[in-house]
Amino acid sequence: MFRRSLFLSSVLFLLSFFVQLYGQSGLVAKANENSNFENLEAKIARQTSDTLKLQIALQSLQKAKKIKDTLAIADAYYFLSELNKTQGMHYADSLIEITKYKRYSRYQASAYLLNGNREYEKGNYQSALELYLIASKYAKQNKNEHLYYKSKFNIGLLKNTAGEREEAQTFFIDYLNFIDKNPEFKNIKAYNKLLFALADSYVYSKRLDLAKKYINKGIDQTLETDDMLVYSSFVMYSGIHHYFSENYNVAIDSLNRGKELIQKSNQIKTRTAICDYYIARSYHDLGEVETSVHYFKNVDTVLTKTGDVIPELMDAYDYLINYYKSKGNSQQQIKYINTLLKLDSIKHSNQLYLTKNISERYDTAELISEKEELINQLEREKFLKENTITILILFLSIIGILAGYGFRKSNINKKRFEALLEKQKNKEKNVSEFNLEATKTHNKDEIDIPEDVIESVLNKLYIFENSYKFSKKHYNLNLLAKELNTNSAYLSKIINVYKHINFANYLNNLRVDFAVSKLTTDKSLRSYTIKAIAEEVGFKNAQSFSSAFHKRTGIYPSYFIKQLNS
Repeated sequence: MFRRSLFLSSVLFLLSFFVQLYGQSGLVAKANENSNFENLEAKIARQTSDTLKLQIALQSLQKAKKIKDTLAIADAYYFLSELNKTQGMHYADSLIEITKYKRYSRYQASAYLLNGNREYEKGNYQSALELYLIASKYAKQNKNEHLYYKSKFNIGLLKNTAGEREEAQTFFIDYLNFIDKNPEFKNIKAYNKLLFALADSYVYSKRLDLAKKYINKGIDQTLETDDMLVYSSFVMYSGIHHYFSENYNVAIDSLNRGKELIQKSNQIKTRTAICDYYIARSYHDLGEVETSVHYFKNVDTVLTKTGDVIPELMDAYDYLINYYKSKGNSQQQIKYINTLLKLDSIKHSNQLYLTKNISERYDTAELISEKEELINQLEREKFLKENTITILILFLSIIGILAGYGFRKSNINKKRFEALLEKQKNKEKNVSEFNLEATKTHNKDEIDIPEDVIESVLNKLYIFENSYKFSKKHYNLNLLAKELNTNSAYLSKIINVYKHINFANYLNNLRVDFAVSKLTTDKSLRSYTIKAIAEEVGFKNAQSFSSAFHKRTGIYPSYFIKQLNS
């Protein structure tokens, strides 16, 4: 029992240490953070119009500011940044500022992602890359896997734009696998865009079977979720896929349908330019050159107006220059050559920046992060190793001390047991009649009671002790005094002076001595419970019996019985 108790105590000590060292407070805080965000997200999602959604976010911001809840303010800024197209950047900047010195798992990474997406949509790829790199850093720093993979996905879009399609596909697949394994992070619109990114990348890298797989999956998914914005892009890419598969007439139909849907949803103009470009290519390959020129001119109109550069569309100008060369129209040739040179310089600048910086900035950031993580891991392992040794030394020391204490205690208890048995044997051998003289160890002056009274009471006490009546009746001082035909004051004084003990302990000692005698001689009594033995010798309960037994003998009755039986 002692060893088991010691082992459990030691295990609990170690568990307590490690729970304190690696407490769960971070998990609780993260759960609260997510709950706060998800509640607001659900409330906004229930609204039917953008105006109502914006109103809910604004109300949430006002309420959070009133109670000075930083996390709730941050959540409100996040949704306002998403919902308010004109002031979105301002809200994202406010979000970054208010969470600057906090360690929320979602912030500041999500704010930098929002701003990065805005720059990407504007075609400001350099700014977008910088913002995505910062978002990736914060996501990794705050151990937010979802935002880390989301940041990688967006950097993958830039790799795709830079022509590094195979690397981009790796980023996209990583994000897709993460979402499939963690469905709680599956946002329908974001998931549809992920499928679209894969379709786009596989189309342009001419991996047409994979492209078809994700196009079809995307069409089904966007129709099922009524996401017409992304659906239009899948229809467009279905047309591009048919073009690369040399199904030109089917390609033209799909591309015209995609262009119509894009124009209805008021999307970025360059998307219609992509449709026009592949319609033009399809007509050209069908031999309908005049019709193809009309669509190539549409591409030029969009690119000239927006100033955007889509690398895949740049050879539209080669077709136009060659067409007007065949017609002998030098003026038109010069016009399209100048436009091509201007756009190509922008393309070259962007392409060079992205290729160089994505490879260097992102990969370097990842290496630095990996290095830091390895250093942290080594420090953790060193800390654990050093502290584990300290704990083990402490643990073994405690075990040694407790074991030594237990061994010493066991020896003392054994000696007390043997002494008790010896005393019991001697007591049985030296049974004698009452001898008053033997009890007279005090002068008469110490007790103001007539000598004949003292002698009478002591004689009656001797008879009382040997009758074992104390084991059958719950005596108190008054009751025993009455039984011995004396008064309680005399009886108390005589017991104190001649027995050297107060009445309560005198009675308890008689019962304990009786218990020792009975247990030594009566094997059947040893099979009783401690409570039953206590009642047998005159105690009210097991606790008072064990306490009195230990006080009288130095050992507990359970130990005494165990040793008798061994």
